[in-house]
Amino acid sequence: MTLGFRLKILLALMLVVAGVTGGALLVTQASVAATYRALVDARLDGEADALAALQETRLAAVKAKCRDLAGSVRLVAAMEEHDDALLYRIALDELRDVLGPEAASGGRPAATFFRLIDGTGRVLPTTDARAGLVGGDGGAWEEPLARAAQGLATQEVGYLAPRVDGRVAFVEVILTPILDRATETVVGALAIGFPVGDGGAPRAGIRGGLWVDGHLQISSIPAALVPELSAIVVRQADGAPALDQVVDVDGEPYRVHVRPMRTAAHLPPTFHVGLHSVADAVAAEHRLRLRILGFAALALLVAFGLSGRIARGLSEPVEELVAATAQIQRGNLDVRVPTRGQDELGRLGTAFNGMAADLALKERYRSVLDLVADPSVAEQLLRGEVTLGGELRDATVLFADICGFTAMSEHMAPAEVIALLNEHMTVLTRVVHDHGGIIDKFVGDAIMAIFGVPRGGTDDASRAVAAARAMLAERDALNARTRRHITMSIGIASGAMVAGCMGSTDRLNYTVLGARVNLAARLCSEASPMTILVDDATRQALGDTARAERLPALQLRGFSTAVDAWHVER
Repeated sequence: MTLGFRLKILLALMLVVAGVTGGALLVTQASVAATYRALVDARLDGEADALAALQETRLAAVKAKCRDLAGSVRLVAAMEEHDDALLYRIALDELRDVLGPEAASGGRPAATFFRLIDGTGRVLPTTDARAGLVGGDGGAWEEPLARAAQGLATQEVGYLAPRVDGRVAFVEVILTPILDRATETVVGALAIGFPVGDGGAPRAGIRGGLWVDGHLQISSIPAALVPELSAIVVRQADGAPALDQVVDVDGEPYRVHVRPMRTAAHLPPTFHVGLHSVADAVAAEHRLRLRILGFAALALLVAFGLSGRIARGLSEPVEELVAATAQIQRGNLDVRVPTRGQDELGRLGTAFNGMAADLALKERYRSVLDLVADPSVAEQLLRGEVTLGGELRDATVLFADICGFTAMSEHMAPAEVIALLNEHMTVLTRVVHDHGGIIDKFVGDAIMAIFGVPRGGTDDASRAVAAARAMLAERDALNARTRRHITMSIGIASGAMVAGCMGSTDRLNYTVLGARVNLAARLCSEASPMTILVDDATRQALGDTARAERLPALQLRGFSTAVDAWHVER
């Protein structure tokens, strides 16, 4: 189905409005999402920074205590003597305020464990329960401690996730090198671990915790989400680019933020995992989307009305021009279109009206030209093919004159004379045109017709004689049904003659001149009523197409010698 011009404009304008609205919606949503993402990242980064600052504040006294113990002469001497029991007694004595009830009374959590590592990287065994994680709970977690102590030069902090009483405990480990100050060499290391509080309930929409050695420390999320969160952390731990991950916690969307934490060498990599609720952001985006869509719907309604007016203002002049063009194609040159304003469409309507007026004027000129000149000659005149001057052509000229017309019209009213002539000439003109001739001129009650110009042929004489016979037949028919009985004589001559436009540059008349034209006129004057006389050249051109009777040679006015003439039978 072909869409109308107005509908195309309307659809185009509506598509533009819809496209702009959709683009605005996408850009706004993307901007809002980016803003919320930046805010969340800032909050989660702040949470991680606060955790690090809290860690430093919380462990500052313990780290100082550990440095004092590691530099103790007694501890260094016992380390050199390889007396494990003495080492742990000295350490327990020095660390009593960070172990057991003493630590709890000081407002700090008690240490989960402590261990001594010798210079070879071997974790020194102990059976003292105060050292923590003694017995079945020790073992596998001591290996990373031993590796971390290798080459330890400065105090470092890291994380472990050993099993305590059948469950994973997240432990913050302080590793301190034991330094022999006399030789300035490291003879061992002291490791002490403190429990890390879990993420607990969300604070201001943030759930936070640690991921250590494949274990996630956020107890406030469903266990079913732990594998998914662990997979996200593992991907980032492997160097994959951070993605905008959102998980569902208790029916509420949370954005996942993973940040690596600085840990001691050889201890498991640790990441701070933050979960920030984006429910408010999603709700805000939903409200924003609804508002934008509402405004979009309103804009579409307004645009529909405005675009309808615009489309009507554009399409109506075009439709009027199309309809007016169809009228001109059907020949109605009087059609005009209304002009509105001075814009392009208004100027187009004005130009169309001017064109239609010019066409109407030219058509009137053409109609007048057709009346005063033969149509075929008029066509050539309009095309500019006929110019002032003439050319020698072989053609046939026919003169048809009413016999005794002067005496007949003497007692007739002028109007009646004109009506009689018009009726007579109309019939004869039609006959000439039917036989391929042109009307050169009307001379009073006589008619002059030409066959062979401006376009010639081999049967010009035959067509002229056939036209003469038809003229006589038509006159007989007219005489039978009209009150006035008219007779006419016809003369025809063929041969070379000058054909072209005669006159001046201001007024032209297409005609033929020459002796053969004069001969046709003289033969018409000599012909009896209702007879046809032709010259010898015409008779020869007829051949066997017509029967003709030779007449005695005629002495005609204007000709020095007698002229052979023939009477053609009707």
